[in-house]
Amino acid sequence: MTKTLAVILNHNLPEYTDLLYNSLVSFQRNDYQLIVMDNGSRPDLVSKNTSIRFQANLFWGGAFNEAFKMVLNNPEYDSLLFLNNDIEVTGEIFVRSLRDELFKGNYAMISPCIAGRAQPWKQMQNWGNPSTRIVKWIDMQAPLINRKLIEKINQFDPALYYGWGQELICMDICESMGWKTGVCDFICILHVGKQTVFQNRLFNVKTEEFEIDYNSPITWQEYLDSAWESYVNYFAEHPLKNGEFYEMRAYGEQYSCVTSSKK
Repeated sequence: MTKTLAVILNHNLPEYTDLLYNSLVSFQRNDYQLIVMDNGSRPDLVSKNTSIRFQANLFWGGAFNEAFKMVLNNPEYDSLLFLNNDIEVTGEIFVRSLRDELFKGNYAMISPCIAGRAQPWKQMQNWGNPSTRIVKWIDMQAPLINRKLIEKINQFDPALYYGWGQELICMDICESMGWKTGVCDFICILHVGKQTVFQNRLFNVKTEEFEIDYNSPITWQEYLDSAWESYVNYFAEHPLKNGEFYEMRAYGEQYSCVTSSKK
């Protein structure tokens, strides 16, 4: 029987990572394997549940590529669940429900919805639908990705190491292949968000090898400016085939799925 590789990504937030790990680990059956991937954390901020540790911070995009390699190198994995550590879930049903929906609905990738306000993409909110909403693309706090899409992508461009842009590449490929992407309003998560930066635990890197300077935390504005510049420049040089860059951003900002109730 094949299973999901479920990866929790930790970078200097072991308290969040361990809470999420503990909420899921007791409910492993033969349908998923849960691991913690540490992404260059300071030694005192490594999760006690770590399975794989990178000495350097590969950033989100680099770690995502490493998780893709794990799936590609192990045919037992039929999908990848890649989890930010600063989320809260209902562990008893979370992975099982996502797996059921991914394969029964023949999706390339799906996501739980996110409780509360848009952060910032409105298609990720809970719109009260009893079935999965088909959307153009999903934000990547907790994507469950079918092996067929991972095999099609293989690896993302290393230039996307910040983790801004992978969602649009997935959209482009799914559009070309006629594959579905969805958000499940009946599976919800709470996303705290930005804690690595807000707790001054995201540090500057000193070399191209991503050596970490633990004495130099990055501010939120510094992070935003660098990530935005990289993001915009990448898609200026690599235009989407099935949409326009700013059109896709506007889709997320303006999305609505209001249905009138029947009496």
